[in-house]
Amino acid sequence: MKNLLFILLGTVMFFSQNNRFIYEVKYKKDSTSKEIIRENYYLDITKEDIAYYNRLNYINDSIFNVTGKYSPGRLTSFLIKKNNNNVYQSYEYIGDVNFYKMSEEAKQQWTITDSTKVSDNFRLQKATAQFGGRNWIAWFTKDIPMPYGPYKFNGLPGLIMELYDTQKNYYFNVIKSEKIPDDYKRNSLNNYIPRAIPITRKDLNTLMLDLYSNPFKYVLNGNLTMREGQKLLLDDGTVLSKEQLKPAEGNERKKIKAFNNPIELDKAVKYP
Repeated sequence: MKNLLFILLGTVMFFSQNNRFIYEVKYKKDSTSKEIIRENYYLDITKEDIAYYNRLNYINDSIFNVTGKYSPGRLTSFLIKKNNNNVYQSYEYIGDVNFYKMSEEAKQQWTITDSTKVSDNFRLQKATAQFGGRNWIAWFTKDIPMPYGPYKFNGLPGLIMELYDTQKNYYFNVIKSEKIPDDYKRNSLNNYIPRAIPITRKDLNTLMLDLYSNPFKYVLNGNLTMREGQKLLLDDGTVLSKEQLKPAEGNERKKIKAFNNPIELDKAVKYP
């Protein structure tokens, strides 16, 4: 958080500009495993909207700005919310060939406590809430009067600097902040938004169950047939031949089923 100090001076001018807050996120993808995944997520707060997305998208934008081309890599879900409402546009990537779009309102009933602490010259105050089937503890600062935080967390009288659930499955912490250039464009996100298919949460869950049953259904437009000598490249870098495709389905199902611990636990898909 020390990197914040050179720009977070508490001035009205700063808060009127477009700002990016970078969160280090530590989480358990599989609740039955001890493995902790670490990733950085970006929260862009502008005059028009907020966006929450994985660092991979930022890297892709940087490459595009230099080369004019996107670098192939892992696709990730992201969130967009306009400033005039509390509806989040959730762009979900579930592992097939499409992005899906859902409109979901997100509200937390915060209980603001008297507990405070100081971290890197910021006075933080503690708040608690239940959301998504978990109990959350947030430390926010009124020094940055922006009512947002990571993911869909919002509604406190200051930016959420630190957030975690009581079972310690998810931990978010601001590690850096920067001003967003006026000419910056989220090219990677903007590339997916117009192609996203509107869908309901119920229908998305149905698609995820179908993908579990047929892990490679998206190969060759849904036909599980491959030309002689053709190879299939999976997201994790595994390369499969036609002969290896069917035996690999079991391993893919294990990987899909292992993601049993989403942020909103009450929306976890119940796989067979």
